[in-house]
Amino acid sequence: MTARDRRTRSAARVVAAVAVAATVGSGAATFTDSPAAAVPIEPGCPALYVLGVQGTGQSSPAADPLADTGVVGALIAPVLSAAPALVQRSYIPYGAGFGGVVPGGGPDPYSVSVSDARNQLDAAATEIAETCPETMIAGVGYSQGAQAMSNFAADIGAGSGPISADRIAGIALYANPDRAPGSPVIPGRPGQIVPDPAPGTSGAAVSQVAITNPPAGGGGIAGAISYGDLSGRVADICTDGDLVCSAPDRAAFLRVGAEIAAQADLRNPIAALGTLNGLLHAALGDAWSTVILEDFVVGDGNVDYLPQQGLAARLVQAADPRNPVPDGGVAAARWGEIVATVAANPIVLLPELAGQLAAAWGQLLADNADLVNPAVLARYADTVGRHNNYATSGQLATGVAWLVALAHDIAGR
Repeated sequence: MTARDRRTRSAARVVAAVAVAATVGSGAATFTDSPAAAVPIEPGCPALYVLGVQGTGQSSPAADPLADTGVVGALIAPVLSAAPALVQRSYIPYGAGFGGVVPGGGPDPYSVSVSDARNQLDAAATEIAETCPETMIAGVGYSQGAQAMSNFAADIGAGSGPISADRIAGIALYANPDRAPGSPVIPGRPGQIVPDPAPGTSGAAVSQVAITNPPAGGGGIAGAISYGDLSGRVADICTDGDLVCSAPDRAAFLRVGAEIAAQADLRNPIAALGTLNGLLHAALGDAWSTVILEDFVVGDGNVDYLPQQGLAARLVQAADPRNPVPDGGVAAARWGEIVATVAANPIVLLPELAGQLAAAWGQLLADNADLVNPAVLARYADTVGRHNNYATSGQLATGVAWLVALAHDIAGR
């Protein structure tokens, strides 16, 4: 199996640079793949069922699904206390690891860990929807858990998730690696601070809630996700300077490195170096193949490099394990066509191509300028503290109020 084949095609993307900053929660004796456990549903179905996905190091396959621990537990426990007759909750037990290097987390690469969380989340939502037809579902995710939850929400919003969008009351994300660059707190709704009502409700209680968390610059270290039909019912909350969700805009190499690290087993330094080397070479090769296939125009004895996307974007896409691998054979044939065309008229074509590629190289450097800008880097002097302090900095309060309001609106149907 090649290095590229080992790159998990899951909904997972990455948080390499600060994964070790995740607050450590409960661990487990073993970390093995297992079928989804039955969701703990009390006698009688609630108005609102809240599913939580913890961050790196805060869960395990053997974690108690009813234990209100970690950042996510710090949000959900007050909701349960405020509306005990209306709300039930459980937490997705999964490896919550980063290649075996984060205390409390499992041994799997980050991308595999997120994929496991997503699979368990899908199964749990399906079971709740089938068991309790009138119950609506809310989700809360933090850091690695926010990535699994954001992909869950994106697929549901696109009509390709495990349940329909009208079963989702709201999704609260904290330190989300998939936060879109410059995203407002309610993604896709600039200026909106009051979430949309849950489907089929008057929204009377929710209308009294405002998601007033301060906006953050930059975007998630993994990229960007949109929420389709769930737009307005997703809150994406990020502390400015938290590298996981507020990474610099012009830092493509950071994102490439993070995506590659997320696919590696990091427990053995020697093996890890070999794996990372193979993944990097595969990503570079795939990026160049995509450039050949998409960005060179050949015809009528002429060759031009007319990029549809810059080199930085091509590198980030190639490192992302969700994207399809370009056909190497087709790329090689296309390159042969390019070389033959240039060889037929080198005096004219080579200078033109050199100028076009030089401009692309200059743009690549510009797309990474924030990595050498001291003023930008100063924003991240306390990135570990910013990532770990969501439960103590007041960032969870609006989420608590929102979920309680959702429960009352749904019960009032």
